[in-house]
Amino acid sequence: MPKRTKYKFSIEGKALYPHIKLTRERFPKILATRLIADDDAEYFGAFLNRTNVRLLLDFLNRTFRLRSCDIVIDGSFNYPCTMHYKRRCLAPCVDDLVDESEYLEMVESVRLFLLNDRSLFHSIITSKITAASEELDFEGAAKWRDILEVVEDYWADSRRSVWLDGTSDTITYRTTETGLDLILISQKGRRVLGERIFSFPSAGELDADEAISDVVRQFYRFHAPKEIRVSIQLSSRAELERTLRERVERKVRIVSLTEKNRKISTELAVYRSSAELDVKRLAVGLSPAKLLRLLRKDLSLPETPKRITAVDVSHISGTDQVAASITWTNGRVDPAGSRYWPSDETSELGSVRKFLQIVGDSKKNSEPELLLVDGGPAQLGAALATDLPENVMIISAVKPSGDHESISHFLMRDKKQIAFDVAKESHRLLLRLRDEAHAFANSVHRDTRDYANYYRLAEMLPSFTETERNLLKVELGSVAKVEKSSEDDLSKHLGNERATIAARDLLNYRAGTNARVTPLIVPTRLQDENGVADDLRPIEAPASSKLKRSV
Repeated sequence: MPKRTKYKFSIEGKALYPHIKLTRERFPKILATRLIADDDAEYFGAFLNRTNVRLLLDFLNRTFRLRSCDIVIDGSFNYPCTMHYKRRCLAPCVDDLVDESEYLEMVESVRLFLLNDRSLFHSIITSKITAASEELDFEGAAKWRDILEVVEDYWADSRRSVWLDGTSDTITYRTTETGLDLILISQKGRRVLGERIFSFPSAGELDADEAISDVVRQFYRFHAPKEIRVSIQLSSRAELERTLRERVERKVRIVSLTEKNRKISTELAVYRSSAELDVKRLAVGLSPAKLLRLLRKDLSLPETPKRITAVDVSHISGTDQVAASITWTNGRVDPAGSRYWPSDETSELGSVRKFLQIVGDSKKNSEPELLLVDGGPAQLGAALATDLPENVMIISAVKPSGDHESISHFLMRDKKQIAFDVAKESHRLLLRLRDEAHAFANSVHRDTRDYANYYRLAEMLPSFTETERNLLKVELGSVAKVEKSSEDDLSKHLGNERATIAARDLLNYRAGTNARVTPLIVPTRLQDENGVADDLRPIEAPASSKLKRSV
């Protein structure tokens, strides 16, 4: 990545159109971001529109299956997390499932796809199919063939197009009491694809030429439209065209905006963007620190919390309970603070109490914290009965009768009730965190239930690798048939020596002495946590039958 150039009118740290970031680490990840950081990662884009970018993220995750977690990868795991069984990860955490070279081969395929060099992608993937076939690796050949087919299907669907080929951009400006605003509109024909505003306080109309030139140099780092229309005569137009031609390896025209090339749709987009910016400037934004101080005031807390943890328990009619929590700090939900526990308790209150006891040790000697429990007096009482540090302030969020989406009131330690007020930003924050904890608990509960069978196999045969277990399951037909197998049955597939080991594992499993194995669920994300991309969560599209078959 080229060394960053400092500009007088810098857009560093300002939100751009969505980009895809390929991280620079031993086992890279793909992340959506709106910020370009000087972090040695690779960036691809820009991509439009937002909905199609969210579909693209799902497509990349489902097709190429790069990891989406932040755990340390050293291949030492005995079995993978649920993302592998969902066919959303190659599982480099399990050494016998995929090695580093195989993983990096898939990374290179992602890179080729994002570069949108379709002929090169087709040529290289076809060569992989041929090479695998010649080595009689028919499963590998089928994998690459299926990837090629779904990618070509994706490219053929114009409704899912995210690349900016054939678009044109318009950059205009305005001056206000707050400074200079540059408004950038991207279009394909009359259709507006995206809008960005870059504001520079203390700048005025005399700075417009330099400001637009600086923004063009910074904004079009990885892409460029076929034409850029600007509302003034740029003094550096020829130099900018040369720079863009070198970057994207084709000519990019920069022309002045005139009555002939001015579009009504562009004018409407500029007006709408300007009006929305004015409305935003009228609103008083609250920093995380101010919001926490306001929370202390609105709830009459003894001190200002530094973070908020929301806890919920998910279950089906009281069975298969899972307790989970999310933590909000520095203005965002911290993925590292997400915890869950498949409960062995028989009641929801017992699960709350046991879960908080488990996580309580990590909260000792920590900063003041607000703990929000979903439920009424009973749930609050269960939390209060837990041995938590004194600097953890505990309240509960009580639902209205018959309405599980809202909050009726907050219940405090001293039994005081504080009515939920939707006009208060602090109350809305707690509602959002309660909902996120509920969604996380439900997700863990669903995965624990749906993927338990995969992990039962790991509990049955702890002396075997994940690959060996899966091959045996395929050969015998099901997990249930593996469980019922005798040593003689197993010897037909494993040989006498390995069959003896498997029979011993199964004997211990039936006796209940093998270590319990529960579904492994790790926090995942496909958005750069510092990339202003929380609204780019993937939209899950139906999986291709081709990928289901062989990838």
